[in-house]
Amino acid sequence: MFTERSIAILGLGWLGEPLGLTLQQQGWQVSGTSRDESKAERLQQQGLHTITMEFNAPLPAQWPDALRAHTLLLCVPPGKLDNYASRLGQLAQAAVAAGTQRVIFTSATSVYGGTGIKTEHDASPDGPRGERMLAAEQAVQACGARQVLILRLSGLVGGNREPGRFLAGREFDGGDEPVNLVAQEDLLRFIPALLARNDWPAVLNLSAPHHPSRRDFYREAARLQQLPPPIFSGGGAGKTIDGSAICGLLGMDYSVTDWFEWLQARR
Repeated sequence: MFTERSIAILGLGWLGEPLGLTLQQQGWQVSGTSRDESKAERLQQQGLHTITMEFNAPLPAQWPDALRAHTLLLCVPPGKLDNYASRLGQLAQAAVAAGTQRVIFTSATSVYGGTGIKTEHDASPDGPRGERMLAAEQAVQACGARQVLILRLSGLVGGNREPGRFLAGREFDGGDEPVNLVAQEDLLRFIPALLARNDWPAVLNLSAPHHPSRRDFYREAARLQQLPPPIFSGGGAGKTIDGSAICGLLGMDYSVTDWFEWLQARR
């Protein structure tokens, strides 16, 4: 029987794996999934109860006992799933039918279209990526859980995601547009703090408070990695994601408040 400090993480990848290990160290009962058998075995050896699961395959008639938990974290990017929105909704519903009370979905700030400052109330996609993500949010919100929290993550950096490699040597428009990023280390601070609470809002953004231009940030990131710099033409107003609401809720600040200092520290 699971306890209130149990969590199943669907997708032990770039975020799910270190988060699962962090929560385990904090005394949580953690289980999760991987598509890779060798990775599942490795995580099992680290004490993280992991099963292999192919999300595009038909759902099992019964939700796996290994994934029965008080909280479900859906940490599956769109590229891993066919029929993304409907399948995420089905996964969440199956977990809730098996006793899950709370669901978190790691969405993305692609749900914000246009320009200017974007808060949690401003979702209005202007392209297919954002429309798909907003549809997935709505499917998860309709799963029947007692609580559902949508975390809209800005661009993900840290761990093995080295921004110096993202755009190196390529040409782009919109050099003046602001970057909207969140570091892995801040996600590993904020999400456990959220899990310890029950006063979740419906949606929270996660985006560090420093928004240099794409030109300045990515050129410096490439330089520090000794890679050819990206070439930007044109300006562009872009959008700035306001990620401050989570700070007010938790009484915590982002650890990354200057992206250039962060880049220097990763050399």
